[in-house]
Amino acid sequence: MRDMTVEELWGCLSSTTDNILVILDDQLRVQFLNDAAKSALHIGEMDYVNQDYFDVMSTLILPNDRDATIISKVFTSGEPSAEFIRKSPDERYFSINAAPMKAGSNIIGVLIVGADITDYIHIQEELDRAFSLTLPDTKIEFKLKTTIEYQDEFNPDTQKIRITGRMLDGGYRHVVNCLRIFSILRSMGVTKVIGIDKTLMTQAFIFHDLGKTQPILQVGDEVDPALLFEDGKLHAARSAELARGYYDVEEDAVTLIKYHHHRETELPSDFPWRLIPAWRLFQLIDGISAAITRVGIAVELNVFDCVVQVNEINNPRPQYNGTRQIDLYSGQVTYGIDMLPGSVWVSGKCITKYTRGQMI
Repeated sequence: MRDMTVEELWGCLSSTTDNILVILDDQLRVQFLNDAAKSALHIGEMDYVNQDYFDVMSTLILPNDRDATIISKVFTSGEPSAEFIRKSPDERYFSINAAPMKAGSNIIGVLIVGADITDYIHIQEELDRAFSLTLPDTKIEFKLKTTIEYQDEFNPDTQKIRITGRMLDGGYRHVVNCLRIFSILRSMGVTKVIGIDKTLMTQAFIFHDLGKTQPILQVGDEVDPALLFEDGKLHAARSAELARGYYDVEEDAVTLIKYHHHRETELPSDFPWRLIPAWRLFQLIDGISAAITRVGIAVELNVFDCVVQVNEINNPRPQYNGTRQIDLYSGQVTYGIDMLPGSVWVSGKCITKYTRGQMI
């Protein structure tokens, strides 16, 4: 190995790995594809060198504006992409990362690496089918699977968002993630806290977004979220009425659903304090699940007595990154804490299924 040149060593490594490896130059032209990449892209021995990546990788790119793709943004911003998942023409799923290649302060190209996660996706689909059998009826499954969620980029100067991805079954993904996070916290002892009941929380998570409606947007749309998206309190109230009227959900769960978008200072004076710990936990899990579902963040979790610790990373809204803990009884939130031993990491890849409608 000591006698091998860098090019020979790279060729050896790239030919023996099952991962996709693609190198683009500073014009985003393809300079290298390993065998795994050729297989995923259905490319034989064609001369791909110096061809535009938008043409060579078309089977993994949705037809749209070339300058709006994730690869283009990685090159122009100099920042690596968050992990995203794509489906190839031969029905395989790939988890893909892209990073800028730099020489000093200059960006000279983009490195794309992808791993085949088809087996994982199929296992998750089986779990999803099993979960659907636990729902009270098919109408709930239909509603959740047709509630769209969006991925977006926020512009602090204009206060507008730009749609970067569409999750056609986002409502379903969100509920599954809520229940997954709750089950992890339950295994760490959160349901041993007086006021945190498994049945109560499970009912509230399943029914909390039944009344949600979303505008229909496309990738690339720029909108003012304050004007276009409905106040969450409205769909929370509708969801509570649907849960009570059609599914005979217990009244405590209906109360959690109705107020799950209220600030604590907005709760009515007759809101029972005994539900406050569950309400605080519900809001915490709802927020984490939304970030995992829409953004694919990673989060570290731990429980000690009535205190839940959280450590978020990879959130594009940096104010949410870092460690914090919330006392479910007092409501005190402390930032910059040290996580206790025994914490568990949960990532977007572990929970969130492939996102339809996002461009590579």
